[in-house]
Parts: sequence; C-alpha cells; structure tokens
Amino acid sequence: MVNDTLKRIGESVCKDFGFAPTSNATKPPHIANGLFRACLGETCRTTDLHEWLICEGKKDAVSSDKIIASYYQILERGQLEKASNIKDLRFLLNEIFNQDNTIYPSYDFSVTTISSHWMVKKRVNSEAGIGDFIFEILSKKIDGKRSPAIELLKNALVNDTDDITKLVKPIIAYPSGTEKREFSGVEYPDDNDIKWDSCKDSIRRGFDQLSNNIVLIEENKNSLLVLRRMINYAVFVSLLYLIQGNAAVFGGSRVPIVIDAGGDVDSIKKASEQSFTSAKKSVEDYYVNAIYKVINEEIAQDNEKACKKWIKEMVFTSLDKEEKIKNAITSYFNSFILEGDAPKLALAKALQIALYTFEYKNNSPSDFCRVLGVRAGLVGPKGSRAKIKRYLVNSFTLETITLSSVSKDDLEDGIELKDLSDKLVHDYCILIGANSDAEYSILEGANIAQSTPGDLRGELSLNAQQLANTYISLGLGKRYADGVTLIGWRL
Repeated sequence: MVNDTLKRIGESVCKDFGFAPTSNATKPPHIANGLFRACLGETCRTTDLHEWLICEGKKDAVSSDKIIASYYQILERGQLEKASNIKDLRFLLNEIFNQDNTIYPSYDFSVTTISSHWMVKKRVNSEAGIGDFIFEILSKKIDGKRSPAIELLKNALVNDTDDITKLVKPIIAYPSGTEKREFSGVEYPDDNDIKWDSCKDSIRRGFDQLSNNIVLIEENKNSLLVLRRMINYAVFVSLLYLIQGNAAVFGGSRVPIVIDAGGDVDSIKKASEQSFTSAKKSVEDYYVNAIYKVINEEIAQDNEKACKKWIKEMVFTSLDKEEKIKNAITSYFNSFILEGDAPKLALAKALQIALYTFEYKNNSPSDFCRVLGVRAGLVGPKGSRAKIKRYLVNSFTLETITLSSVSKDDLEDGIELKDLSDKLVHDYCILIGANSDAEYSILEGANIAQSTPGDLRGELSLNAQQLANTYISLGLGKRYADGVTLIGWRL
C-alpha cells in the first residue's frame, strides 16, 4: 500500500487507463521491447551487446583492447585484431542500434533498436506499460480470433537472417545463445478481464487492417519493415488513446486531429495548433473524471465539509510535503467552489492540478502527447525551440495510418481522397480537409473554427490538395484529368 494519498490516486488512474503517461523517457524502442516480449513470450540477455555498444570515452565503457581479449574467438583475426578497428566497429554498431538514444551506461535501463528476437530483453521502466496495453488489445478475441498482428510480429522477430541481426548475432550468441534466452511462453489475458471501449475497438480494427495490408503489398517479406511499420502504428495509437480516451471512457465528443499538410496556410496552422492544445486538455479532463471516480467511492457526501475532511486526512511521506500539498489542494478546491463546481468535482479538479504540479514535475500526462506525437512522426515542428506544436505528419506515418484504414479493395482499385478523408474521420477523428464542409462542422463543434482566422472552410480544401500531392509523390496516389485523386497501391 502506497503511504502517500496523492501518489496512490495517480497510480490508480494510470492502472485504470492502461499505461503510465508520465515519463519523457519513453521512446519507440521501449514500446517495441514491451510489445515484442509479450508477443514472443521470450527474452534474451543482451549484456554482451550492451558492452560493445557503450563506445570508448563514455562512462563505464570497456576498452577495445579488453573487448578483443574477451571476444577474440569470434573475430576474424582473433587476438591479432587491431583495437582501432574494433573501436570503429563499435561506433558503427552504436549508430545502428542506438538510433533513439536508448542505450545508457546501465544495462538495466537500456534497450536497443530491435531487429529480431535476439534483442528483446526483460522489462525496463521506460516502457510505461504501453507494450502490454497494446498486446491486450491485440489479444482480445473478436469473432473468435486474436489479431493477425501477433503472428505477423512473431514471424518477423524469429527471422534472424536480416543484415542488421547478422552484424551482432555472433556477439549475442557467444559462447552459447541458448544460455542467454529465457522462454516464459505467451500469456494471453482472459477476454473477461480486458476493459473495452470504442477507441480500443478502433485501434484493434486498425491493427488488423494494417496487418492484412502489409501481407497484401508484400511488406511481410521484409521483416525489418514489418517491425518498423507496426511500432510506428503502436506509437501512433498510444497517442490516439491519450487524446480520445476521455471521450471513449467517459463520453462526449472526440477531439479533432487536424493534419497540416505543410502548405504554409495560416488558418490550417492555427486550427492544427488548437486541435493539439485540445488534445492535451482532453488528457486533463480524463484525469479529472478518473480522479472523480476514485474519490466518489471514498467520500460519502457531495459537500464541502466532507471534501475538506478528506483533504485533511490525506497522508504523505513527510510533514513538509504534507503541509505544502494540502495547502495547495485546499486553495485549488476553494477556487473551483467559487466558480460554481460541485464539491466532489472541485476536489477532483484540485487533485488533477496537484498531481501535475507535484507528482509529474518533469513530464505531465498532457505533455506526454508531445512526447508520443513527435516520436510517432505526427507532431512537430521538432526541437525544443518550437514551443507551439501542431500535427505535421511525416511520409512514413502517413503511409502507416492510411494502410490501417483502407480495405483490400481500396488499395487495389483506389479510393477517392474524399472517401479516404471520411474513413480517417470515422476511425481516428483525423481531418485532412478533403470533405471541407463536414470537417468544418466538426471544428465548429470543437470551438476551433470560431477562433481560427482566415477562410478556414476554403483552405481546408487547399490542405487536402497538398496532402494529395504528398500521396502522389509516395506512389500512393494518382491524379486524373478530371481532377479526381485516387489513393491506392501501384495504381
């Protein structure tokens, strides 16, 4: 039992949510490690590879001379190998397997870029439970079947003949690979224990469609591309659940995701910025609703006296912390009461602010939208200098989202951009502008259109045209003489 009331509430909300959106350290390799481990039911001890990847000059790095002495049996020239060559090789391997800067001096906190089952290791804290969250969605039997994504990932991971794995397999498997691998078996959750909602249903349908389309376009013949594609989608849907979770669990309208196609249109920029701000606000709303659910079970009466008594009885790990946080919560609570909120709701709002202020100082759940969004290739501009973010999708992520939404017939015969736009709205509440009247209405309902300068309705269509150009440049679109753009595969 956590002897800190605020921490207990935060952990309760995260558990109910399905993962912990509270660390800026979470990166795609962490999510990959969690999901791949769950799909495989196996891990590998990669301490040897970690030793090679910590380049000389870094903290706790092993010298290349010692590397030669320990691994001379797998080196072409054995003990006669030059230390300079090993140093260069280690630098190269670090460039390949540490693309997201997830290799640290401590092995326990490190994960590599994963190209096969040989790199999948035991749980690390920065996974945030996202891999388990997604695996649960994939595991649920729909029409008697689990998601084809599981088998697709398994097949890609057990294939260790790719050029990337070949580079390091001798290191990992030395002297005996069997001693380093641990088989626990795949543990599928019971369907009755899986909480389900409309957003999880969209995610599952997306994974199933993406898996089928990967096979259709024969990307499954490239195991590395399969892994990259699936993790790209996994990061995207983690962000999606953050954004749409409040609507899915507690009701209300979904938050529009306005994709800026990069046409330098001011109204689109502003609408996209506002929709991203609304996304972060939606996460706050989820926390308020989830906290309300917790305290509603602990406080019998919805009045100020009962709520203040509950605040007074909160426990903390130190007296200094107790006084500071209780005073802050009381102040927030009184302010919301003055604004006309019911006492329990006022307390829930006060506790949400306190969690963000005192427990999540470095990265709040709302800030986690930026963390996942940037790393999913959906949010930009990149870099800390760009304080105001919006939805700027990169080409690979655009491909992935499209492949998760369109059917086999759509890919083979082509689908009009307007119809694709309707699918993206239906599946994810993603707006690209191809059905400008309908999308403008959505933005009006979200109070975004009213506060966006310029001709947003007309410029939504310009945005769609720019995105159509992107599809065409990727080989996923074709524009005909009548101005119609079809999206498909090798049209």
